[in-house]
Amino acid sequence: MRHVLLRAWAALALLMATVPVFASSPVSIVMGPSRDGSLHELQRKVDRLIGHGRLDVRTEFIGAHPGDPDPWFWVNNGAHVVAVQLIDRKSPHGVVGWYDESLGRPVIDGIGDGVVLENWRLRGTRAIVRLPQSVTRFGFYVDYDGDDHGDDDHGRYRYFTNRLFNDIGPRGRGAEHAPFDGDMQMLIFDVSRWLGADTWLVACEYSDSGSRVGHERGNSDNDYSDILFTVTGLGATPTLTKTFSEVKALYR
Repeated sequence: MRHVLLRAWAALALLMATVPVFASSPVSIVMGPSRDGSLHELQRKVDRLIGHGRLDVRTEFIGAHPGDPDPWFWVNNGAHVVAVQLIDRKSPHGVVGWYDESLGRPVIDGIGDGVVLENWRLRGTRAIVRLPQSVTRFGFYVDYDGDDHGDDDHGRYRYFTNRLFNDIGPRGRGAEHAPFDGDMQMLIFDVSRWLGADTWLVACEYSDSGSRVGHERGNSDNDYSDILFTVTGLGATPTLTKTFSEVKALYR
């Protein structure tokens, strides 16, 4: 019996080493009105996409509830093909790319990453990503290189779907309403019920979401509707976990 338990604990340790921590409490975000005065810009866009009243953008993003995957990434289960479709964007200065998360914090240098949607792509554009065989877990980044809102640093930002790779608070200095270990710059919603199996909607905030929410220079409106795209994984799934009782059951 002791050997069985040791094997179970070893299996559990392996699982814990290869999957992220799952949120014990909701990830904190502050969602504000758009700079154009719209109070519920993201909600309207989501309603147009999947139907009115089907999903509440303030409470149903992944990470909003205890037990949700946090941080978020996708697991490549072998098909190595992912479809990405541009739903909407406010500015032509945003570029969407993928990155390999298998080796830790990504370095966007053309090795283990690639551009998916260039800034000239039109709404509705669909692109296919063919992941290398070596990629076991991956995510998406958004490069924003514009000054549409008069932000500091000429509005140049790079954000990741895995929030642990984003700065904490304004310019990485921390903030009262920002998560303690990485700003939530992209909200991810499971829209498989309405748009087909293994489909997620990614909603990105171009400004630094850890900043003060407002319309003054250097602030963020936190409307999370600056760029929206869907990810459909053909053999890609969100990361999953097992309880210790489930692991023990494997050795009975």
